[in-house]
Amino acid sequence: MAKYLSFTTGDGTEYVNADAILYCDLSSATAVHLFELTGAKKVALTTVGATQAFIDSIQAALKTAAETSWTNAVVPVENTGVTSITSITVS
Repeated sequence: MAKYLSFTTGDGTEYVNADAILYCDLSSATAVHLFELTGAKKVALTTVGATQAFIDSIQAALKTAAETSWTNAVVPVENTGVTSITSITVS
């Protein structure tokens, strides 16, 4: 069963398939990227004030998703190290 990370954004709660994420990258304080396993696409988070602590929070949520039972399909990502997430897009 798929696992999902939930992010609180300006548009509400949005979900990203945790099983499809290979790694995440802090490009700048306004851009965080989650790269897909195949390398074909990436999930771009438009952020305000993102730091390495936010990347650490995403990685902790990915670890939790991998370790939890299939009945716990959604793992929230703490907004530690980021002022806000404006939007999430796939490119």
